[in-house]
Amino acid sequence: MFRRSIACAAAFAALIAVAPAGSSAAASTPRLVSTVISHDCENLGVTISLTPSQKRRAQALLPAGFRLADAATLLVETSKCAGARVNGHPIPAFKLSEAALSVVPPRRVESRQLPDLVTENIFMLSQLDTNRLLSETKSRAGYRTEMADISLDRGSNGAVPRIMTASAGGSLAPSSARARTTPILLPSSVEVPNPGVVYQLWTKDSAGRFVVTTNSNMRIGAPAAGVGTVTADPGTLLHRLLGARSASGVAFSGRASGFVNDTYVFGR
Repeated sequence: MFRRSIACAAAFAALIAVAPAGSSAAASTPRLVSTVISHDCENLGVTISLTPSQKRRAQALLPAGFRLADAATLLVETSKCAGARVNGHPIPAFKLSEAALSVVPPRRVESRQLPDLVTENIFMLSQLDTNRLLSETKSRAGYRTEMADISLDRGSNGAVPRIMTASAGGSLAPSSARARTTPILLPSSVEVPNPGVVYQLWTKDSAGRFVVTTNSNMRIGAPAAGVGTVTADPGTLLHRLLGARSASGVAFSGRASGFVNDTYVFGR
């Protein structure tokens, strides 16, 4: 989950070219419930701007207390990492597939990993995983998650345009994505620090409490951008939301040295 971070890396690349996130007090104070620290990650995402009819359907999917952002979007993103530690327990290479809607944050929280200079707030429609411990940790926190087959192919280095693909199975929000992107915008050996772009991943648990994960990516590299299309089978959640088999939007891809996901729950 490092869309805006990649955009910052792309902007950095452009600069190189031209220059020599109980009680009323308890309810408002977040309690840390889990931490996931990954390493060596890469992704492909597509952000789709929603039409008025899609916005109405999207708002109906949100639980009480959540409101779509004014410039509402649907994000479908697939990532893979070489490994992680889930609450201190190591796990091997894994993949993720997430579908989310941009929302107005219902509570205030800040990353403890980065200065929260730019925050992207999204409501998680689904979080699909290939690792059982990771999936169970998210499920206990209140996220809609399941184990699924997930694939990610970031295409050939020499291809112009670079064709990238991703797919996810399961029953919550199966989808596929195809993107035509620029070549990588930074040399493969170059990484830039995240200047403070943090994702906040929201949901509500079974007790009706707000839950949020601050997703903080560290160093960013290999950014690429372009146009992508998300496809969903008839009858699935994303198909009902979009009102069509497919929709297109801005595609983005990149690499991160790793991310830290701190998950909090509001209330007791």
